[in-house]
Amino acid sequence: MIVTFDRALIERLLAHAETASERRATLTQLFDKSLRKPGHGAREWGLQEDVDPTKISAGLWLVGDHGIYMMSNGLPLLPSDDGQKPNLCAYAREADPEQNAGRAHDVKRQAFGGDDGCEFLDAALVRQALKQASGDTLRMNITPETLEFLA
Repeated sequence: MIVTFDRALIERLLAHAETASERRATLTQLFDKSLRKPGHGAREWGLQEDVDPTKISAGLWLVGDHGIYMMSNGLPLLPSDDGQKPNLCAYAREADPEQNAGRAHDVKRQAFGGDDGCEFLDAALVRQALKQASGDTLRMNITPETLEFLA
C-alpha cells in the first residue's frame, strides 16, 4: 500500500527527534538490553523506566493503529500546534481518520495487517529518504512484510 506524508511535517518531526537529548523506546527496543540503565537488564521484557533514554537513537515511529502516522521519538513530547494532542503526528493522507474516515481503517489493515504496529525509522534512513523525495510529500510502500521509501 503506497501512502503519502506531508514532507514539511516529517522534517519538523525529525528535527525534534534529532535535537532531543532523550528519546522513548519502542516496544521492540524495550527488549534490547544494551539500551537499559545499569542494573536493569535482568528481565527479558523491559519497561520504559528500565531504558536509558539517552541511548535511544533519534528517529521516527511509524505507527499503524487508528490510521497510519509518524511521530518523533524525542522527549519531551512535541505537542500538536493547537495544544489538543500531547504528541504531534503526521498522518498518511490515505489513512488519516479525520480526513479520510471512510478508508483509513482499510488502508491501515492493508498496510499493517490486522494487528496494530510500531516500527522505528532511524533518523539517517528518514534523512536519506527526504533527500531522494521530490515535491512536498514523502511516499512509502508499506505491507505487513516490508516497508520502503519511494523516490
